[in-house]
Amino acid sequence: MSLFDRFFRAISSVLPSGLGTKETELLLQLNPHKVYVENVRSILGVSHREAVRILETAVRQGAFTRLVEVRCPDGSVVASAEREEDLPRTVHCWYEDDEGHLEETDINSQLLRKSTFYRINERERDTFQRTA
Repeated sequence: MSLFDRFFRAISSVLPSGLGTKETELLLQLNPHKVYVENVRSILGVSHREAVRILETAVRQGAFTRLVEVRCPDGSVVASAEREEDLPRTVHCWYEDDEGHLEETDINSQLLRKSTFYRINERERDTFQRTA
């Protein structure tokens, strides 16, 4: 069973017209460990709200896990967790000083941008494969 079989089942249950071949091919190109709402929204041609609903349905059905990541000012991801309160209080970020040298600094993660993403639920997939 492919990584996205469970995801397709979850999506097809909430989409009125199901998935076409083009959408399926595009979804298969996504990184199953980092699926962002915007990717799903764009591929399926739905609103942001509808993409969130689809992904949250996949979470409720056990196909995906929702995570949150924190990003340094340069956009690099420095930490992720299942819940925002589980993120570290401070993170190490690199920045370029006035002379072009890289410097490291600790920043309170509450001050940084966070993004929600979804990951294929490997535990469910492994359990399903063992019982199949």
